[in-house]
Amino acid sequence: MDRDCAAARAYFPRGLKQPETGFHFSVDALLLACFAGPGAARRAVDLGTGSGVVGLGLLLNSGSERLHVTGLELNPEMIASARQNIALLGLTERFSLVHCNVREVRRAHPEPEFADLVVCNPPYRQPGRGRRSPDAGRDVARFEAEAEIADFLAAAAFLVKNRGRVCFIGLPERLPEFFADAAHHRLEPKRLRCVHGHAAKPARLALVECVKNGRPGLALEPPLILYDAEGHWQQDALEFCPYATCNARRK
Repeated sequence: MDRDCAAARAYFPRGLKQPETGFHFSVDALLLACFAGPGAARRAVDLGTGSGVVGLGLLLNSGSERLHVTGLELNPEMIASARQNIALLGLTERFSLVHCNVREVRRAHPEPEFADLVVCNPPYRQPGRGRRSPDAGRDVARFEAEAEIADFLAAAAFLVKNRGRVCFIGLPERLPEFFADAAHHRLEPKRLRCVHGHAAKPARLALVECVKNGRPGLALEPPLILYDAEGHWQQDALEFCPYATCNARRK
C-alpha cells in the first residue's frame, strides 16, 4: 500500500468523493458499518451502497485481507463516486460495484446465498411523510421512491447464506413493519440497538441485526447516546464508532 492510500485510510471518512448534487452520506452510514462489523465474513454485500461508505468502513475495520464487498447501487453518479473512493483507499481488488435496482437483484446478481453478511442503509422515509427534496438524487436516497424497505429485505434474504447476518439501520417508528417483513423472508431479529441524540430524547435511529433462519431470541442492547448536554459527542459513542471523530466537535 502506498503512502497516499495509507493517508486516505487514516483520514476516512473525510476526503471521500460525493456528487455535487444528490444525497451525501451522514452518520447513519458510519454507525451501521461499526454495528455490523465484518466479523468472520468473507463476502459482504452493501445494498444501496451510494458513495461506498458502509462497505469501505467494513473493509477498513476488517482484520482480514480476504473480505470482499459487493456494492449494489441504482444511481450512476453515486457509482462513479464510489469507484473513485475505492481507488483512493486502495481497495479496488476488494470492492466491486453492480449497477441495479434492488428489485432486480435476481437478474443483476443471479447467484443466491453467496454472502456471509448483508448491510443496508435504505431510504427509510415513506412518501408523503417529511419534506421532499427538489434534488431527485437526494429524494430517492431518503424516500421509498424506487424501492421500499420490504424490497431491500427481499434482496438481502436472496443474497445472504443460511445463518448469515443482515444488518439494517432505520427509523424506530418503522420497527414493527420491519420485523413483519423480515419474518416473511425468514430473517430472525437477533440484535437491536437504539440510537439517541441525547439521553432525555426519544430514539432517532434503530440498528438491527437479523440472522437468516436463525432461532428466536432478540437481544436489546444498551442505548447509544451520541451527544452530551453541550452537544459534543459522547466518549462511548466515539468508542463505538471511531469514524465519527470527523465531526466530534460539532453537533
